[in-house]
Amino acid sequence: MQPTQYPVNFHELFACWRQFVEQGILAAQLDPLIVRSWRRCLPKHNPYMDGALPCLSDEALQTLRVQQFDLIAIARPFMEDIYQCVEQSGYLVLLLDATGCILDALGDSHVSEQLANLGLLPGVYWGEEQAGSNAFGLALLERSAVQVVGAEHLFLRFHALTAAAAPIFNAQGHPIGVIGMAGLVRSSDVHTLAIVHSAARAIESQRQNEQLFKDLNLQRTQLTTILEAISDGLVVCDVGGIITHLNSEAAQLLNIKPETVVGRPLSEYVDLPELVQQARRTQQALTDVEVTFQVKGLQVGCLVSLYAIGHEDNQEAQGFILTLRRIEQVHRLVQRMVGARSPIFTLNDFVGESTLANQVRRQAQTAARSRSPVLIQGEAGTGKGVVARAIHNESARADGPFVSVNCRALPRDLVVGEFLGFEAGVLRGPQGQPSKFELAHGGTLHLEEADALPLEMQGALLRVIDTGEVMRLGGSHVIPVDVRFIVSATSDLERHVINGEFRADLFYALSRISLRLPALRDRMADLPLIVNATLDRLRRQSGRRVEVSAETLQMMRRYRWPGNVRELENALERAAVLADSGTIEVRHLPESIKGRGWPGEPIEYVPAMHEAEYEAILRAASACQGNLTKMAEMLGIGRTTLWRKIKASNIRVEDFRRPVGTRK
Repeated sequence: MQPTQYPVNFHELFACWRQFVEQGILAAQLDPLIVRSWRRCLPKHNPYMDGALPCLSDEALQTLRVQQFDLIAIARPFMEDIYQCVEQSGYLVLLLDATGCILDALGDSHVSEQLANLGLLPGVYWGEEQAGSNAFGLALLERSAVQVVGAEHLFLRFHALTAAAAPIFNAQGHPIGVIGMAGLVRSSDVHTLAIVHSAARAIESQRQNEQLFKDLNLQRTQLTTILEAISDGLVVCDVGGIITHLNSEAAQLLNIKPETVVGRPLSEYVDLPELVQQARRTQQALTDVEVTFQVKGLQVGCLVSLYAIGHEDNQEAQGFILTLRRIEQVHRLVQRMVGARSPIFTLNDFVGESTLANQVRRQAQTAARSRSPVLIQGEAGTGKGVVARAIHNESARADGPFVSVNCRALPRDLVVGEFLGFEAGVLRGPQGQPSKFELAHGGTLHLEEADALPLEMQGALLRVIDTGEVMRLGGSHVIPVDVRFIVSATSDLERHVINGEFRADLFYALSRISLRLPALRDRMADLPLIVNATLDRLRRQSGRRVEVSAETLQMMRRYRWPGNVRELENALERAAVLADSGTIEVRHLPESIKGRGWPGEPIEYVPAMHEAEYEAILRAASACQGNLTKMAEMLGIGRTTLWRKIKASNIRVEDFRRPVGTRK
């Protein structure tokens, strides 16, 4: 019934119903909604039916109410508000689900009892299919607020009933329930339709608000999870600098508690450097700028990035995000990446089985077990870098960084800044640079060609060794560092000390453990082993077979190798490229080796006794093509004695029976 049809003429309405039921004639004054419903229902239902409507069992109703808990929880407060307004007026307030089943009912006890006899109680279905033309079923079908009074109900038994109902929609526009009011026909009131319509819209609004709140909570949970998953410290502030979010890494780095700082100004806990403050004021992004924070009187160094937060349609920033990354984490990451590309040397990479080679490895093993600085001296190309890295890799600091600095390669006017680092704006560019000691923190700093270190840098280096602290150029605070020093030099550092070119106190501090690497000419017994090791590496790199002929090996042994192992390796690499057949012949060697082997006239090399013996065995092996009997006769010793000397010298006579480098 439309509100304009009030007041209701119940006798006239009943006459219209009777005329339709008995004759099929529809009166013109009937509500079109009622007309459509009667036409749908009459072929299916007996208007005089007096049986009970379909009803759920108590257990099934309880299950349904649990399933519809959210709808009931939201609608119940509005039902109570309606009831307070219509209390003692003879109305029952009802909530139904999308199938027309009553979920909840609220009203005066005497009204509830009376209407229960008509089937208005929880668990009963009031859809049009079950109860014929009625307000609740029509509200679901017509998707609009409906009022049905007296004889507008198809079933005669409900003519004593008046009801108003309005559908409740979800965010997608689908009906999820109905809220309604029902009473005896004598209580019929035009205002009930407006009440249930307003209540339905209010329930929808509240439901959307609660869904929005759930979505916001979910987003907040997701945001918190994302923030915690980020390894960097992260602080989110609003436009006024008030902290809105921060993760545990930021809280730990800044030594603050998340539960106490959210909602407070960031400036209360951290003194932001001017560079960061200016970027915040100008809304300029910062990316990985190294700064030092003052946090509760402590210096905290980190890489900072700052990003403004703004709406797409608003140019003004609504806040900012600050990311903080610990300096030591960055240094470890850099070293891990560099280390992944660097060869992992061990002492076995210092190839050789001669007395001198074994002595170097023993001394290096002792150095690896120690925490003291190490001085490695030797000619260029003798393997100082290999030994230095091997000492690090076999020490307790193997998991820490290994930083190598060539002192001769650094520009003299920049050497102090390169070593000590500098704060932002001090030297080149707006960003600072960490010191080499910071980069090597927890690991090893290898100073190559330390004899080229300027005197002014020598004093700074000594202070770091003595104090374990470094202060960057332009800095105002010291940075603790834990570094193990390995120093290498091609010239005699003691001579530099005597000449006043190297500080004596620094020399003594660096040479607590001293190694001197022999030149290759002093351990020529190791040359075949070094050749084979180099060929193995070339095979792995090129994927093709590479070997050296016996004649080539013999010529290589006559050469003095002023560039030592590095020169030998370079010569083999060059020759391997030229050797299309895979066998390095004499013609593939550099002219300096094929010629006199040394600039000018050959210099007679007088080897030690064991070296001379080794040379004699090698010459005999080459001349006799590895035949032990002939070799013994040539050398004038017994075959057993020869075999013992061959084993002691680790000579492979089979290499002289076929080209060197061929595998079995």
